[in-house]
Amino acid sequence: MSNDETLTAIYNAFEPNVPANRVYYADCKEARGGSDLVKKMIRRLNSAKDKDLRYLFTGHLGCGKSSELLHLKDKIEKETTFFPIYIDFEEYLDVKDTTLEDIFLGMFTEIASRCREKFSIKVKEESYSLMKNIISFFGDFSAKAEVGLPLNIAKVNVEKLRQNPNLRQQIRNAIKDNEKKSLLSELNLFIQEIELKLSQETEFTRLVIIADSLEKIRGFEKEESELISQERLFLGKAEQLNGIVTNIIYTVPLFLYRSHYGKQLTEFYGKAVFVLPMVKVHRRGKFDEPFEIGEQELLEIIRKRLNHTGTTIEKVFDKDALDYLLKYCGGHIRSLVRFIQEASISVDELPIDFRAARESVKEEVRGFAASVREEYWDKLAKLELSSSQQIENGDDDYSKMLESLAILEYMNGDETETDDDVWYAINPAIRLTIKFQDAVKRLQAAG
Repeated sequence: MSNDETLTAIYNAFEPNVPANRVYYADCKEARGGSDLVKKMIRRLNSAKDKDLRYLFTGHLGCGKSSELLHLKDKIEKETTFFPIYIDFEEYLDVKDTTLEDIFLGMFTEIASRCREKFSIKVKEESYSLMKNIISFFGDFSAKAEVGLPLNIAKVNVEKLRQNPNLRQQIRNAIKDNEKKSLLSELNLFIQEIELKLSQETEFTRLVIIADSLEKIRGFEKEESELISQERLFLGKAEQLNGIVTNIIYTVPLFLYRSHYGKQLTEFYGKAVFVLPMVKVHRRGKFDEPFEIGEQELLEIIRKRLNHTGTTIEKVFDKDALDYLLKYCGGHIRSLVRFIQEASISVDELPIDFRAARESVKEEVRGFAASVREEYWDKLAKLELSSSQQIENGDDDYSKMLESLAILEYMNGDETETDDDVWYAINPAIRLTIKFQDAVKRLQAAG
């Protein structure tokens, strides 16, 4: 492989917006507090038996939630009698214009699509008059199945609703105008019929719906505020979300869970919440003291992606460049992957040197320098100088900084003697901004 071909392969292997597949997945739990999502979830499923399990999953955008959920899906399918339905709702929803019916329609479609791919299950078509009406809006598609499910609603058609607000509104109106049936009632009937068929005809007994990307919704039922939208969805519509008659994992935004709404979330959904923190790459309150376990886990992520390109870490990076990328990604996996992708197009030949590594981080620094609100700099400096590395409860500014990744959440797990092992740190890219450095000096001078 030529030098240019290798650089192109590296660029494509480090695509930041695509979750890690089976080949790229690396387990980072030892630097995330030691908690094991797969083990906990499978034990909960097996313990719940015939009960409908509700589970909330949260963490920063880009911290690896989708990769973990896809890994969980594989494990559930291989190691239990539950059949997992993974739904990336970004494929179905306009995140700036979403309703509960849009979410239910996405669930209905994905369940039908997955069961059609995997099994030849037939259901009673006459039981789903509302769904048949919805299917008729697509015009070019028949409700009669060629194989498998009679409700052969095309996933590709429903996905197009994301980019077609007029058709989306027509379908919403049709659902609203139907006084005899709700989409939730037909969804539940569909789930019950599918689960009965699964138990009779396959090795599986029940479903597990993994509802990913719901935390990315920015506008729910015409509400423009992101925080209020998420509150209306997960709290205002908790009864309906809890009314789905099977096991469900919902992704919720970290800033909502860490806000004053957090306790309500745990009360409404049965207190089962799993937080996926950053991969810890430095000690609590000691940015220049590396946490070796975390660095090794990030190196494994890099190594697995490079294996696909036929090269090695030693050939791709100068040591000082690699150390810089590990340190300034802050354990945020998407940032690390993006930095490496950017660095790969900043060099004409390997290895990636310190200059290219530094250049790849600069855009992040520029972005924070321009976007952080002026009143936040002093609060960021206060956190930086805090001995406890804690943020103030109930302060919406800190919630917004968690959302924007200006502040990152970590978890020590067994590596600390205290049970209060969650802590926060400034995004390393912010440390490189002049305004942050000035705010720290100003706070230090004030005593």
